[in-house]
Amino acid sequence: MKILITHEIFPPEAHGGGEKLTYKIARELINRGFNVKILTSGDSKLKEFDGIPTKRIPINRYFMNLSYPIIKKESKGFDLIHTSSGNMCLPSYFAAKSNKIPICCYVHHIFGDNWIDVHGILVGGFFHFMEKYFLTRDYDRVIFQNGLSKKIGLNMGIKENKMELIHPGIDFEKYQIKAKREMRVLFVGNLCMNQSTSKIKGLDYLLDTAKYFPDVEFCIVGEGEYLNKISSRVGENVKLLGKMNEEELAVLYNSSLILCQPSLAEGFGLSILEAMASGCAIVSTIDIGQVDPIVRPKNIDDLKKALNLYINNRKLAERNGMKNRNIAKKFTWKKYIDDLIKIYDNIIQKK
Repeated sequence: MKILITHEIFPPEAHGGGEKLTYKIARELINRGFNVKILTSGDSKLKEFDGIPTKRIPINRYFMNLSYPIIKKESKGFDLIHTSSGNMCLPSYFAAKSNKIPICCYVHHIFGDNWIDVHGILVGGFFHFMEKYFLTRDYDRVIFQNGLSKKIGLNMGIKENKMELIHPGIDFEKYQIKAKREMRVLFVGNLCMNQSTSKIKGLDYLLDTAKYFPDVEFCIVGEGEYLNKISSRVGENVKLLGKMNEEELAVLYNSSLILCQPSLAEGFGLSILEAMASGCAIVSTIDIGQVDPIVRPKNIDDLKKALNLYINNRKLAERNGMKNRNIAKKFTWKKYIDDLIKIYDNIIQKK
């Protein structure tokens, strides 16, 4: 099977989990014998990455909506286009329809009404309209990674019979590190924590909640202009740790009692799965199967109540953390790729 994967950026350039996951999909499909090519933005001189063939268009990722002619040309002869939510899904959709190739859209991010929280009624309303227009096209399948994202998609108007829900895997053994577990609340952002990203990840709600627990350490991982801006204004119990590599982050997960991710929306919630594999109790708006209670987005009272439950009952937090670790074992890359291939097969057979 020949698969063309279109994604705005691709390693060695990466800003978040979407790029890492797209790389993993391509790598695993190639290992299974699939013929895979990546179409992305970047330096046209880079023809491959880690043995994965790439075609890079030398324009900014935010102008990839203009890439229809290139996608149409490059997709000829492929059995399926795997595109992603963002600036490449719409031109990929039109290219697929033009070449009569099946297409699935993989939702890494979907904000829905949250665009207005992030950018205000005018700009946010425009982005909300455009996201809806992009994602409600007649894709053969739209793939979601958690229930909250799927709910946003349903409210947006994506047809339920076109939806699929699958969960990425994890390299479980990487997170089995013996470390002393501290009474610590951990938040994991990304490398581009600007004001918009921070809002969608609910960081301000977490920082406001941290004020109610002055004796508990809150650690924020990530870097970006917004974190630099607030560095002098956070409470004494809040530590901005900056960028961390995978090994450093694995140690931090294993030495933390609680992970708190109060996102308004999230493509999947990879940091939640990593923390689960490390044995953390989870306080989050995102449900990927953890045993912990799910809190409502933008609700400080919910955050206070959930954090207070674990801060005042360490044994419960540790017990639920061990249950989460056992659940995380089930999130294997084999199952994930098996599920993805089943979707591909189903789409192609119906075509």
